[in-house]
Amino acid sequence: MMKFKSTIFSLGLCCALLMLNCAAQATSLAEIKQRGKLVVGVKKDVLLWGYQDSSGKIVGMEPDLAQNIATDLGVQLELVGVLTAERIDAVKSGQVDILIATLTDTPERQKELNLILPHYYSSGVNLLTRKSENFKEWTDLKNRRVCSRRGAFYNRRVTVTYGADVVALYSNDWSKQALRDGRCAALVYDDTAIAAMLRAPEWANDFVMPMTTIFTTPWSIAIAPAERGGELEKYLSKTIINWHRNGYLQQVEKTWSIPPSRFLDDMHKTWNKKNGDKWLCGDSISPSTPKECL
Repeated sequence: MMKFKSTIFSLGLCCALLMLNCAAQATSLAEIKQRGKLVVGVKKDVLLWGYQDSSGKIVGMEPDLAQNIATDLGVQLELVGVLTAERIDAVKSGQVDILIATLTDTPERQKELNLILPHYYSSGVNLLTRKSENFKEWTDLKNRRVCSRRGAFYNRRVTVTYGADVVALYSNDWSKQALRDGRCAALVYDDTAIAAMLRAPEWANDFVMPMTTIFTTPWSIAIAPAERGGELEKYLSKTIINWHRNGYLQQVEKTWSIPPSRFLDDMHKTWNKKNGDKWLCGDSISPSTPKECL
């Protein structure tokens, strides 16, 4: 009898935990407003985009985007700093309501998360290396050890396409330190982040970004798959549309002295185009939305 009761208790506990987990993974817009707080995952190790300042506060362009959303909703903002390898789990586990963390839109990630359209930024892949290495073409990487960060979508593509020996370390900081220490010949990284790093004398004096950018891919805000088609998805999509139309993303980019993005310029122009007296891209995302608007 005691064993039976224990089994029933265990089953009940499992069901309760499962329900709590599902609820955490499907935080609705109404729940966020009722709670009075928006929890956003942002990078904590990418200069200008999301990083910790001297006081330990997470600052950057993406934390500013998160604050814009929270202010519009009339709720408090809680930022959760994540590393590249932690981003997807942060959403799937319900640790964060939304993720704004330099997340590129790939088919694999579309299966795991709900990626919001339109995209809010874009970047490609380039190389940070010492000037003395004299890299000129991507094919120069064959059989050379290069560092990257765990979870980056381009690790396997660089290995397969160019024959590089990619060492994927846990964080950007570890990868950068490995490059400084000479444990790898180069760092494979987002071109926008490299451009930001090269603004600092510690990198600009001895390092360079020598390659033509490859694998250009747009970035997405992500939420839990259970929220697909829900009010939170619709709200975030509308917010990004407004950002493109009113030039807000370019304003924040300028605030953080990030090199101007052609992607933002193109999207600003596209979302302000009209077909007669109507917006070319419309006011919301639908199956008929032109591809250039996404």
